[in-house]
Amino acid sequence: MLVALVLPPLLVHRMVPAEYSAWVLILQCSAYINLLDLGLQTAIGKFVAERDAVGDRLGSSRILSNSFAILCASACVGAIVIAVVSWRVPQIFHQMPSALIGPLREGILVVGWSTVLALPFSAFLAAFTGLQKYGFPTALAMASKVFSSAALAVLLLMHGRLLQLAWLMAAFTLATAGSQFFGWRHYAKEHVDFSFKLVDRQSAWRLLKYCSALSVWTVAFLLISGLDIVIVGHYDYKDTGYYSIAGSITNFMLLVIASVFGPLLPAVSSVQSNRTSEQIGEMVIKATRYCALLICMIGLPLLLGAYPLLKLWVGHDYAIHSTLFLEVLVLGNAIRQLSGPYALVVVATGKQHLATISGIAEAVVNVCLSIYLVQKIGAVGVAVGTLVGAFVGVGVHFFVSMKLTRSTAFIPRRRLIVEGVLRPLLCVIPSILLLPFWRRLAMLPLSPPLIVIWTLATLGTVWLTGLTSAERHDLKGAALRLVYSQRASG
Repeated sequence: MLVALVLPPLLVHRMVPAEYSAWVLILQCSAYINLLDLGLQTAIGKFVAERDAVGDRLGSSRILSNSFAILCASACVGAIVIAVVSWRVPQIFHQMPSALIGPLREGILVVGWSTVLALPFSAFLAAFTGLQKYGFPTALAMASKVFSSAALAVLLLMHGRLLQLAWLMAAFTLATAGSQFFGWRHYAKEHVDFSFKLVDRQSAWRLLKYCSALSVWTVAFLLISGLDIVIVGHYDYKDTGYYSIAGSITNFMLLVIASVFGPLLPAVSSVQSNRTSEQIGEMVIKATRYCALLICMIGLPLLLGAYPLLKLWVGHDYAIHSTLFLEVLVLGNAIRQLSGPYALVVVATGKQHLATISGIAEAVVNVCLSIYLVQKIGAVGVAVGTLVGAFVGVGVHFFVSMKLTRSTAFIPRRRLIVEGVLRPLLCVIPSILLLPFWRRLAMLPLSPPLIVIWTLATLGTVWLTGLTSAERHDLKGAALRLVYSQRASG
């Protein structure tokens, strides 16, 4: 994730805004192909975790083999979609300069079809999630991101053009796909095998049945956040690059949260048979409290320091145009993530079909409002659509979905709101009190003494109200053990 923050400054300084916007659209269109996994990566993680917990290697192997076969069919659909999008570029992005239409078309084909070819191989990486072995996936993700970013940076310094960047990105996408396969053979095959002979109608149907509701979630996610850049590109092309920069920072926040709480899904899948619905509900409340604290720790600096962070990262021009987008997007996505732990537990327990109404409601509100507002107030209207949709999605989860899923996760909603949400959100009080002193478009939004006061007050509130006394005791004990071990080793 840190590496992902290195490349954009180089891109925005080596490309004019219109060309950078085209690059963003190439990556966004190819990213849509990954949504054609239909939730199968999640399904692989869940079912492999369940089978591995009871030592059923054959069952795990059937899951992987059938998932790969289904993803091959999805990839064929993706290839057609990419071809159609490339063909319709002049109509979809009618405001872009005519000189960029040809490179954008070819770039979408090159990067999109490489993503299509790589899609089925994601099944092999998902098997590691089910086995709760994160070493190889982490190493591969780091290596892929470091080397691809370094190669793109070198090409940019050599004055590489848009199409050259696209071909280089495609090459790394295919290399990563091959590495996923060879990594599975070396590190996971003894637990989860693969063979086309294991593909059978019963297992495939079971996977598709499980993924049917996840597919609705996938489509909803596409409408919630995946169309933002395309909507801006269609209605307000000049702000596409600026909006994308704000989205990149927001994605950084989301990736951190996903990395921390992602393992909750296979963990709950492997222990759900030994836990009551009340116990799983307690896990949701606790995880939501931790999630809210993490959101505040990441989101508050991004909100209060949006302009200086952007200026240091991509310069004044992008900072002045992207600050408002970033502020609204951070707030909207922070609201949405409050229901993230609950959504993960619902998927882990196989009850995602009972919670699809939230995603549908948020998607409808988000897209309709974004399209309406972008024509009235420009690209910021898309960000506002995200914010309003987030409130709708979380509200439906809290007041509708949780009633329907109480058989597997009994969650006292009042306790969830008070202990899981409001209690950790007390740490935003220092920020609210300092708003009258906040200079929004300044390199120092607050004077240094106020920054120190804000930092200490926020961390103190997290310590005293965000954590329980038992958790504070455990953290103190861990810190003391760390100090003693350091002294002993010294």
